Amino acid sequence: GLTEDELELFDILKKEKMTKSEEKKVKLAAKSLLHRLLEEHPKVLIQDWHKDTQSRARVKAAVDEVLDKTLPKTYERNIFQNKCNNVFELIFEYTSNGLRWAA
Repeated sequence: GLTEDELELFDILKKEKMTKSEEKKVKLAAKSLLHRLLEEHPKVLIQDWHKDTQSRARVKAAVDEVLDKTLPKTYERNIFQNKCNNVFELIFEYTSNGLRWAA
């Protein structure tokens, strides 16, 4: 029950061996993250956010915050940090190339 964008995030966020409970939480994390970035206020993905250091930092902080709340607690710190960085890099790449998630 995930959209294409949510599924793409889920693929980045999942780890090799997950329980059903962990899988549910990772799906929720993908949904929650997209909701936070695209729909909640204050807006995170503002016009040309990828060109400004402070705006990039706000987006990165939002990614970290949502994933910290929603990813399973079984994710070790280094795995968690890796996942946060990979998600941010994907969002940044898509936005800077005008493909997706640009305001």
